[in-house]
Amino acid sequence: MPASTPSHRPDAPVRSEDAPLDEQAHVRQRLARIVSGSDFPALSQQIADTISALDDNASSMQRLTSVVLREYSLTLSVVRIANSAHYRRADRQIQSVTRAMVLLGARTVRQLASSLLLFENYRKKSAGLKELMLLSLLTANHAREVAIKLGVSDPEEAHLCGMCRNLGEVLIACHFPVDYARILTLVRDRTHHEASATIAVLGFRYEDLGEEMCRYWGMPDTVVQSARARSTRAATQTGAITAFAHELTSVMYRRDADAGDARKDLDAVIAKFAPRVRLNRAQVGEVVALALDETHDLFVTAGIRVDALRMRQLAEAACTALGVSALDTAGWDEAEAAADALELSPLREQLRQELSSKVDPSSECDLGQILLLALEGALRGAPYDRVVACVLSPDRTRLRARSGLGSGVESLLAQFDFPMTTQGGPLPAALLQGKPLTVPGDRAMNTLEQRLATKIGIAQMSVFPITVHGQIVGCLYGDRGALDPVIDAAATAHVEQLTALVVEAIEARRNRPAPQLITQTSQARSSGSEPELTPTELTELSAESKAALVMRLLKGETLVVVAGSSGVPAVTLEVWRTEFLAGAMARLSDTTLAT
Repeated sequence: MPASTPSHRPDAPVRSEDAPLDEQAHVRQRLARIVSGSDFPALSQQIADTISALDDNASSMQRLTSVVLREYSLTLSVVRIANSAHYRRADRQIQSVTRAMVLLGARTVRQLASSLLLFENYRKKSAGLKELMLLSLLTANHAREVAIKLGVSDPEEAHLCGMCRNLGEVLIACHFPVDYARILTLVRDRTHHEASATIAVLGFRYEDLGEEMCRYWGMPDTVVQSARARSTRAATQTGAITAFAHELTSVMYRRDADAGDARKDLDAVIAKFAPRVRLNRAQVGEVVALALDETHDLFVTAGIRVDALRMRQLAEAACTALGVSALDTAGWDEAEAAADALELSPLREQLRQELSSKVDPSSECDLGQILLLALEGALRGAPYDRVVACVLSPDRTRLRARSGLGSGVESLLAQFDFPMTTQGGPLPAALLQGKPLTVPGDRAMNTLEQRLATKIGIAQMSVFPITVHGQIVGCLYGDRGALDPVIDAAATAHVEQLTALVVEAIEARRNRPAPQLITQTSQARSSGSEPELTPTELTELSAESKAALVMRLLKGETLVVVAGSSGVPAVTLEVWRTEFLAGAMARLSDTTLAT
């Protein structure tokens, strides 16, 4: 019966008698009902944002940074992975997501982000789903550690495949809990194996729905194929690793068996996958221990402390299957104590140091990355929901948003385009005052500020001017939708220090005029070529602005200098100069002027 028929309850089981005849129809029906749910589009959009960010260019990295910073556990995971032995290239610890992402690359972060977005979304739904997501995360970490041991070049792809391997069961448990309870009952009563129970109740296997959802999200083909990877039939090495990781989780943590049976079951899994996953029992033990550590660290750093006891239960189950007396979990107590003692001030200091280390041009960090580091430092170190970098247009008549981070920042960027006058809006007015402003902290909001706050739905906002050699070139902006917590003096002092470091970075690169540097780097291309204004920005330049640039050429400045300081391509400047002179000659040749 179609999902839209009123008499069909969302949690009613699909009749099993016709399931073998129309399996795909049942899968599509369930998928349609899931994606039409009220809470599902937001997750889909986040997944789409991460999957679409395929490249290491500026726009991809900015979209990914914004997605990563929305989830605290994801933020910490990206930083932790960048500091792991597999990726780390220097002795110095990385504290910034922005720098971590530059090190890891968009592809790696995309896959890690997709994995943890799934984890964060579903573990919050219910206690039962939290357990399922815990097992999915263990499978993902098993897959990642196996991939590293086997020398696979992209272990985060294996992590994403592992997270998606059990996606079908997670979807049914979340969106069709009555059907899921029926399946569990059939398995518990030993009248069915899991596969036959799901077919009897749903008309398909869990893997069928997981694969279809991966396709819906536009996941890479390797992930789609791994969603149903089984045994040694997997066509790829990643598929074999995913299947092994899935069965390893099952034999470790999902079976009620005595110690002898658990060890035999583990040996059977190792032997079954030996042709494709060549790991002995000792190496598998290392994989299990590392996966438990990684999972425990995520829970602790994300503040999911309710799972600490469960993690120790899992460690005991792993010991039983591995036939060892204990795993090394000594660091768990230390990690939990450190998490309890963590304060905001050390984090702020770390974020400032990370930005400070990139101020000097020898760091090879361009101003686009400098701005992202400053935005990240403001978002993580102060209670802002969103932060935006704004810059002046080339003719200095408008203030426009160039980049931003935080929840809903995309819509804010589209709205931030103000005339650079005292009546142009609260941001231009604050900039023209030449000092930082936080309202209502420093004073009550005025009419302009109230109007903007109502329009974009905020309760607090701050503006931090970026002033280079006495000339305003832009600002950092932050806002918050609620009055609690208050954006206090410590928070604003932190962002003022970040702003000062941005100014210092601009001045350190004074081989180009400071006002244009921010504009240029916001449009920088990954190819390394000279950054230029976009075609849209070129068409928006007024005739007066174009004439001013041509006059600089006529006064003796070279094409290279004017192009470098304005963001206008040299060939375009040459065309404008030719047209300017042609117009002047035509005007001088006008016979009506002869007299």
